[in-house]
Amino acid sequence: MKKIIFFIIFLIFCLTLTFNVQANNDIYVIPGGESIGLKIETGIEVVGKYSVQTSNGKKNPWSNSKIDVGDYIIKINDIKVSNNEMLIKTLKELKTSTCTLQIKRDNKYFDTTIDVVKTITNEPSIGLYIKDKMLGIGTLSFIYNNKFASLGHGIYENNELINLYNGELTYSNVLSIQKATLNKAGEKRATLNSDPIGSINKIKDTGVYGTFNKTITKDKVKLANIDEVKCDEAELYTVINGNNVEKFTVEIIETKTQSSIQSKGIKVKVTDSILINKTGGIVQGMSGSPIIQNGKLVGIISHVTLDNPTIGYAVYAKWMYDELVV
Repeated sequence: MKKIIFFIIFLIFCLTLTFNVQANNDIYVIPGGESIGLKIETGIEVVGKYSVQTSNGKKNPWSNSKIDVGDYIIKINDIKVSNNEMLIKTLKELKTSTCTLQIKRDNKYFDTTIDVVKTITNEPSIGLYIKDKMLGIGTLSFIYNNKFASLGHGIYENNELINLYNGELTYSNVLSIQKATLNKAGEKRATLNSDPIGSINKIKDTGVYGTFNKTITKDKVKLANIDEVKCDEAELYTVINGNNVEKFTVEIIETKTQSSIQSKGIKVKVTDSILINKTGGIVQGMSGSPIIQNGKLVGIISHVTLDNPTIGYAVYAKWMYDELVV
């Protein structure tokens, strides 16, 4: 009899221990849905060349250099530069009529010399059009331990993830919606707030990630495992007017078996008549909108199908969490 009682007590202890371990593995996040702005410093990219008007006529200071459109300027005479302001400041401090540029092209580095000429207003110039920033809007996906995940997909240029030097996250206000139609993507039209709410630390195929410095008083939800996502009704959190997060009904119509971080794991159909009437379905700026099913965060909107804007794709929220915490 004593052995039976001991076995029962031991069994209860094991079950309790198992439950506690499982409970400790549960992950809770704050779901997003807020409209956000992304301000990203991409580094100094050469996007064009031009002839500089000088007091001695037009000059092409780049004519004997190896620089080309698509290159990134990393250094001027061993001085690191990451934006247009730094480039101009460094050029003004030069004592010579030529300088050495360190160039990055296709993840390879090389040096090249370039002339520095004076414009008719006596400003130094190397005759290059450059781009150093990128602005955009999207949707906040979720927050976990003062870190944020957003967008649900990477930001690309020439089929490659963009360079990231620095980046800020802000709120944005949706002013209007350009409705999606057959083979034409719709979009949210919004203004970006000036006050930063976070810093962008990394851009991956699955989204944009960083630190979050604002307090959001919202209930947390459990992060779903991939095998918990079902083909059934769910809710989409997003903004279609101002900064008011609303909930809209969608249906998960397909799930893919994935054992590693990938995009487009979930296929979604918008079923909410209000959202369809307002937007036509999924539009640009809606990327990052969280999908809640049975009280759990299951996915993040990432893409739309142009031939039917009520159909789109989402990345499993679990994959974005894994990217966030690495």
